[in-house]
Parts: sequence; structure tokens; C-alpha cells
Amino acid sequence: MRTETRHFADKCAEQFLKVANDWGIENKISTIGTDSAANMLAAMRALPYEHIACNAHILQRTITVCLDSSGFVGVLAKCRKIVGHFKQSPASTTELNQQQVALGKKSDQLIQDVPTRWNSTLAMVSRLLCNREAVQATLDQQNHRLVLPTEAEWAKLQRLELLLEPCNAACFSPSVPCHGHY
Repeated sequence: MRTETRHFADKCAEQFLKVANDWGIENKISTIGTDSAANMLAAMRALPYEHIACNAHILQRTITVCLDSSGFVGVLAKCRKIVGHFKQSPASTTELNQQQVALGKKSDQLIQDVPTRWNSTLAMVSRLLCNREAVQATLDQQNHRLVLPTEAEWAKLQRLELLLEPCNAACFSPSVPCHGHY
């Protein structure tokens, strides 16, 4: 349900009840699942239903917190700057695409991660690893101030990809309803 109001707990609770009433299911509901945001938790306390936290959101939050306090912070910052360089410059993107084709790779856009979707960090890392040679060849031909990952950091990114991939598979398996994620 699209709303124009701010997502305060009382308004969220009202909207849950309105939808349940509109659909004629208010007496058939036993449990509502939401993310674990404070407004959702407060809204659920105001309703006569049980609450269950969304496992996909719990996983997302766990991974985000772990990444923020890990040894990956520095190399991920480098990755974000590299991707940002290409996202902000159509000319650089064209040069990257030419390098990808010259190396026999598919002409793929780099992916920028976003804080609210941990799996976008996985997508960013995976796409950079896949296009490492093309990215480096393109940047070697440009005048830039980017600091590229060291060999040890590229290896660290490969380990991070291995660590995150099982979480991605768990979140996106057909048996787990995961909505609105990358």
C-alpha cells in the first residue's frame, strides 16, 4: 500500500488494520511479518497480532553490521570509488566496455552497492572481480587519482565473495520469500 504520510508506528498500525479490513481478513490473521525497524516493532505492539521478523531483513542487517566492523572496510571503500568513477563518466564507461570486449568478456556495467542491500555489495565485488583486467586496463590509460586494490586486497575480495555467496543463495532460494532485494 502506497502512503503519503510518514511511517510513524501509529500510522503503520492503522494501515495494517485498514488493509486487513478492506480485504475482509482481520479475523483470519494470526501473525504479521515485517522488518525490525523501530516503527514496525512499535506498530506491531499496538496490534492484536503476533509479530515475526523478516529473516531476509535480519540477514541483511547482520551482514551489514559485520561488514562495517570488518577488515573489508578499506578495500570496499576503494571498490566504491572505482565503481563511482565509471558511473559518473560515460566516457570512462565506454572505454571500460571496449576493454571488456577486447578481453573477450561481456560488456557489463559495474554495480554500485547501496547500504540497505547487503547483496548489492556482493554484486559489486563479484562484478569487479569478473572485470578486474578490463577495469585495470581502462584505468591504466586514464589520468585518475584512484587507489586500486593491492594483490592482497583482490584476494581479500575473492574471500569476501566466497563468504557472502551462501547468504545470497539462502536469501534467494525459492522457499524463502524475499522481497525488494537486489
